[in-house]
Order: sequence, then structure tokens, then C-alpha cells
Amino acid sequence: MKENISLNNSEWHIMEELWQGQPKTLMEIVHKMKEKQGWSKSTTSTLLRRMQEKGCVRYESGKKARLYYASLKKEDVVLRETESFLKRTYGGNLGMLISTFVENHQLTAEDVKELQEILHRAEKTAERR
Repeated sequence: MKENISLNNSEWHIMEELWQGQPKTLMEIVHKMKEKQGWSKSTTSTLLRRMQEKGCVRYESGKKARLYYASLKKEDVVLRETESFLKRTYGGNLGMLISTFVENHQLTAEDVKELQEILHRAEKTAERR
């Protein structure tokens, strides 16, 4: 992922739509953003143009309309945003994040089981290194 690209909330909405299935025409995106966000065609068009200039999306000329694609992989964006949040909020300390949820009774038994499975996989990966 391009290191200097970050997404604002509005850009996330458009990227989520593209990540769900691409390519999409401008009018398909406009319709979804009108339905989900109440945005006008001009708002969506402006955002797409800015996102294209930023390198978040790209388009190809289709038979009747431009076809828009996400230029960024969701996994890369999520990882970068997660790392940024963890660094800003908890000084990069993952244990503090988990501890906050535990201490505030935010974890269900299902959450704890899932975390245990994740840690078990991490432990196996670490042993192979």
C-alpha cells in the first residue's frame, strides 16, 4: 500500500462499496451512496475524482461508462489503520488494548475463545521461526 494514503470517513464508504464488488460504474456508486449516505451525484463524483487523484481508486473506460476499481487492498488499508490507531491510542501496546476491553467487561466468552485461538496460531507461527 502507498504509505502516505489514508482514508477519511467518506472515502471509507466508497472503498467499502468497491471492495464488495468491482468494477462499478459511477451511477452504481452514486445510487449506493445516495441510498446509504444520502449523498448527491456531485458529492460522490467529487469524492471519486479526489480519490482517483490520491491513488485510492482508478477507472477504465467501459463501453458506456467509466468502470471504477479500488487501487488499494482492503487488508492493507485495515492493517495500516489498525497500526495507526494502536500507536496513537495505546503507544503501540496491544496488551493495553486488550486489557482495556477485559477491564471494562467488553469481552464475551465467545470473544475470549476467539482470542485464545488467535494466540494459539501466533504461538505456532512463532515456534516455526
